[in-house]
Amino acid sequence: MHLISDWNCLHLKGHYLEARVMSALVMMILAPAFCLGAELEPFSASYTISRAAFKAERTIELSRDGSEYLLTAKTTLKGLASLAGRGTAVETSRFQFTQDRIIPILYTAHDGTGNPDRIIRIEFDFSGGVTRAHARGSEHLLKLDQEVFDPLSFELMARIDLRNGVTEPHYMVHEGDRLRPYQFRRKGTETIMVRRKKLNTVRYLIDRQSSRQLYYWLSPDLDHLMVQLRQVHEGKTKASGILTWSSLLL
Repeated sequence: MHLISDWNCLHLKGHYLEARVMSALVMMILAPAFCLGAELEPFSASYTISRAAFKAERTIELSRDGSEYLLTAKTTLKGLASLAGRGTAVETSRFQFTQDRIIPILYTAHDGTGNPDRIIRIEFDFSGGVTRAHARGSEHLLKLDQEVFDPLSFELMARIDLRNGVTEPHYMVHEGDRLRPYQFRRKGTETIMVRRKKLNTVRYLIDRQSSRQLYYWLSPDLDHLMVQLRQVHEGKTKASGILTWSSLLL
């Protein structure tokens, strides 16, 4: 997600953001049985991602692993682009969930090229007050003295906070080589049709202090699951994504 760009970001300045949009972006996140403070219920969702002449399928899945959770996003090129020899881009976020807060443990991402310089790995050591990361071929040691999320878990945390009444969530996100603030700014409401079902959505600008604007359409009907995303630069849409299926729609 982000095929992984500056979204699928979707959500590191070049590599990270492409990994977030095309490997993308989006997302995800949790379900109607979602959480009431104690546990998160597994879910899955699929998106069609478009960037220039390329199309990809992005799948998001939340699973339980003992006392921890694993959020996995996989992005696979489709059509003629799939003949380029690029493999599936994979992002994973391992975390714990306590008192309605996500506590990240490990984030990894690779874009499917097999290039080790394009692998991102972030280890969160809250007890030691540091994060250890490998990104852009270099090692990075950053101080950890506040609540910080990885490029996948912040989206999930936003869903939880919105469900709990926060109107414009704000997070510090670790992009591998630096921490960047992400501010959700509400921009209006829209109705979007998915699988013949009308979904009420709220459009948010994800303000990352970047020249590229990232927009999410989150649906209160699906516990704020992301239904649509768009990356805009200088007034032009550079990448977009739309929900095609989710276990939450069943």
